[in-house]
Amino acid sequence: MKMKIARADIAEVLSSARPAETPVQAARARGISISLEREDSNVPQEINVIGQTVDDASREVEKFVDRAFLAGVPRVRVVHGSGMGILRKALRQLLQQHPHVASVAEPPQNEGGGGATVVELRV
Repeated sequence: MKMKIARADIAEVLSSARPAETPVQAARARGISISLEREDSNVPQEINVIGQTVDDASREVEKFVDRAFLAGVPRVRVVHGSGMGILRKALRQLLQQHPHVASVAEPPQNEGGGGATVVELRV
């Protein structure tokens, strides 16, 4: 979900968070109400978008990264396949500009190589 709000209405949550807290816990400690679907379930650490269009895959990956960040997952993997490299290039550009992403890298060949992308999330 995307929203447009005034800059004055934004409260910083992560700066006062204790190191062991997830962003959701930090927000709740400050009185901000957050509800997540399936909060108790494990968050997947990999998404497969092979065969999707760039627009569809971008939406899916953005949602996936946001959920992983809120769950406190440090690293996720995006499987996009090799092909002509169009989807790989588009997703890596998207991920490099995403506010929750610390770094984007190509995994070793035995973990997907050019057909996957490893994403380190900010803490």
